[in-house]
Amino acid sequence: MYNLVKRQAEVEILPMAKSEQIGVITYSPLGAGLLTGKYGVDKRPAQGRLVEEARYTDRYGANEDFMVAEQFTKYAHDHDVKPATLAVAWVKSNPAVTAPIIGARNLDQLEDSLASADFTMTPEMYAEISRLSRTPAPATDRTEVLTGKWS
Repeated sequence: MYNLVKRQAEVEILPMAKSEQIGVITYSPLGAGLLTGKYGVDKRPAQGRLVEEARYTDRYGANEDFMVAEQFTKYAHDHDVKPATLAVAWVKSNPAVTAPIIGARNLDQLEDSLASADFTMTPEMYAEISRLSRTPAPATDRTEVLTGKWS
Protein backbone atom coordinates (compact mmCIF):
# COMPACT_ATOMS: atom_id res chain seq x y z
CA MET A 1 0.00 0.00 0.00
CA TYR A 2 1.36 3.39 -0.94
CA ASN A 3 -0.37 6.73 -1.30
CA LEU A 4 -0.14 10.26 0.04
CA VAL A 5 -1.66 9.37 3.42
CA LYS A 6 -0.09 5.91 3.79
CA ARG A 7 3.61 6.46 3.17
CA GLN A 8 5.19 3.86 5.45
CA ALA A 9 6.74 2.12 2.44
CA GLU A 10 9.10 5.12 2.18
CA VAL A 11 10.85 4.07 5.38
CA GLU A 12 12.43 0.78 4.34
CA ILE A 13 10.72 -0.93 1.42
CA LEU A 14 11.11 1.70 -1.28
CA PRO A 15 14.70 2.71 -0.40
CA MET A 16 15.76 -0.96 -0.31
CA ALA A 17 14.01 -1.72 -3.58
CA LYS A 18 15.67 1.25 -5.26
CA SER A 19 19.08 0.31 -3.86
CA GLU A 20 18.76 -3.30 -4.97
CA GLN A 21 17.01 -2.47 -8.26
CA ILE A 22 13.90 -4.43 -7.31
CA GLY A 23 10.62 -3.55 -8.98
CA VAL A 24 7.81 -2.37 -6.75
CA ILE A 25 4.16 -2.46 -7.79
CA THR A 26 2.17 -0.53 -5.21
CA TYR A 27 -1.55 -0.61 -4.56
CA SER A 28 -4.20 1.82 -3.35
CA PRO A 29 -2.80 5.04 -4.88
CA LEU A 30 -6.17 6.70 -4.25
CA GLY A 31 -6.37 5.62 -0.62
CA ALA A 32 -9.64 3.72 -1.11
CA GLY A 33 -11.11 6.83 -2.74
CA LEU A 34 -9.90 9.28 -0.08
CA LEU A 35 -7.77 11.16 -2.63
CA THR A 36 -10.40 11.45 -5.37
CA GLY A 37 -11.85 14.79 -4.30
CA LYS A 38 -14.95 13.28 -2.70
CA TYR A 39 -13.63 13.56 0.87
CA GLY A 40 -12.61 16.33 3.22
CA VAL A 41 -12.79 17.27 6.88
CA ASP A 42 -16.52 17.97 6.64
CA LYS A 43 -17.18 16.29 3.30
CA ARG A 44 -18.29 12.68 2.86
CA PRO A 45 -20.30 11.08 0.08
CA ALA A 46 -23.42 9.08 0.93
CA GLN A 47 -21.85 5.89 -0.46
CA GLY A 48 -18.38 4.47 -0.84
CA ARG A 49 -15.87 2.19 0.83
CA LEU A 50 -14.76 4.82 3.30
CA VAL A 51 -18.26 5.26 4.67
CA GLU A 52 -19.57 1.70 4.28
CA GLU A 53 -16.75 -0.75 5.03
CA ALA A 54 -15.12 -1.03 8.45
CA ARG A 55 -11.69 -2.05 7.21
CA TYR A 56 -11.46 1.15 5.17
CA THR A 57 -12.94 3.40 7.84
CA ASP A 58 -10.37 1.96 10.25
CA ARG A 59 -7.50 2.39 7.80
CA TYR A 60 -8.41 5.88 6.58
CA GLY A 61 -10.59 7.22 9.38
CA ALA A 62 -8.17 9.60 11.11
CA ASN A 63 -9.08 13.26 10.96
CA GLU A 64 -5.55 13.95 9.71
CA ASP A 65 -6.26 11.75 6.66
CA PHE A 66 -9.31 13.86 5.79
CA MET A 67 -7.32 17.08 6.31
CA VAL A 68 -4.68 15.82 3.87
CA ALA A 69 -7.41 14.81 1.39
CA GLU A 70 -8.95 18.27 1.58
CA GLN A 71 -5.63 20.06 1.09
CA PHE A 72 -4.70 17.67 -1.72
CA THR A 73 -8.02 18.26 -3.51
CA LYS A 74 -7.50 22.01 -3.29
CA TYR A 75 -3.97 21.60 -4.68
CA ALA A 76 -5.30 19.53 -7.59
CA HIS A 77 -8.01 22.08 -8.40
CA ASP A 78 -5.51 24.95 -8.16
CA HIS A 79 -3.38 23.12 -10.75
CA ASP A 80 -6.35 22.24 -12.98
CA VAL A 81 -5.95 18.48 -12.67
CA LYS A 82 -8.35 15.88 -11.34
CA PRO A 83 -7.40 14.64 -7.86
CA ALA A 84 -7.37 10.98 -8.92
CA THR A 85 -5.03 11.75 -11.81
CA LEU A 86 -2.71 13.68 -9.52
CA ALA A 87 -2.76 11.02 -6.78
CA VAL A 88 -1.72 8.26 -9.17
CA ALA A 89 0.87 10.55 -10.80
CA TRP A 90 2.37 11.33 -7.38
CA VAL A 91 2.74 7.63 -6.56
CA LYS A 92 4.26 6.75 -9.93
CA SER A 93 6.67 9.71 -9.64
CA ASN A 94 8.47 8.08 -6.73
CA PRO A 95 11.65 6.76 -8.37
CA ALA A 96 11.40 3.46 -6.47
CA VAL A 97 7.88 2.70 -7.73
CA THR A 98 7.73 0.59 -10.88
CA ALA A 99 3.97 0.99 -11.29
CA PRO A 100 0.87 1.61 -9.18
CA ILE A 101 -2.08 -0.76 -9.36
CA ILE A 102 -5.21 1.17 -10.19
CA GLY A 103 -8.83 0.17 -9.87
CA ALA A 104 -12.13 1.64 -10.92
CA ARG A 105 -15.83 0.96 -10.60
CA ASN A 106 -16.71 2.82 -13.79
CA LEU A 107 -15.19 4.25 -16.95
CA ASP A 108 -14.89 7.81 -15.59
CA GLN A 109 -12.84 6.60 -12.63
CA LEU A 110 -10.64 4.53 -14.92
CA GLU A 111 -10.05 7.48 -17.27
CA ASP A 112 -9.03 9.76 -14.38
CA SER A 113 -6.45 7.24 -13.16
CA LEU A 114 -5.17 6.44 -16.65
CA ALA A 115 -4.69 10.15 -17.32
CA SER A 116 -1.77 9.99 -14.89
CA ALA A 117 0.25 8.27 -17.63
CA ASP A 118 0.25 11.52 -19.61
CA PHE A 119 0.65 13.84 -16.64
CA THR A 120 4.08 15.40 -16.11
CA MET A 121 4.90 15.66 -12.42
CA THR A 122 7.68 18.18 -11.84
CA PRO A 123 10.07 17.69 -8.93
CA GLU A 124 8.64 20.89 -7.42
CA MET A 125 5.08 19.57 -7.59
CA TYR A 126 6.17 16.24 -6.14
CA ALA A 127 7.79 18.02 -3.18
CA GLU A 128 4.81 20.35 -2.66
CA ILE A 129 2.37 17.44 -2.65
CA SER A 130 4.61 15.39 -0.36
CA ARG A 131 4.57 18.21 2.18
CA LEU A 132 0.78 17.91 2.46
CA SER A 133 1.13 14.76 4.54
CA ARG A 134 3.30 13.51 7.32
CA THR A 135 6.63 11.96 6.41
CA PRO A 136 6.89 8.58 8.16
CA ALA A 137 9.20 8.29 11.13
CA PRO A 138 12.53 6.51 10.66
CA ALA A 139 12.47 2.75 11.07
CA THR A 140 13.54 1.96 14.60
CA ASP A 141 12.14 0.35 17.69
CA ARG A 142 14.47 2.31 19.93
CA THR A 143 12.98 5.55 21.15
CA GLU A 144 16.36 6.74 22.44
CA VAL A 145 17.58 6.88 18.86
CA LEU A 146 14.70 9.19 17.97
CA THR A 147 14.96 11.36 21.08
CA GLY A 148 18.72 11.33 21.51
CA LYS A 149 18.29 10.11 25.11
CA TRP A 150 20.17 7.03 26.20
CA SER A 151 19.28 5.18 29.38
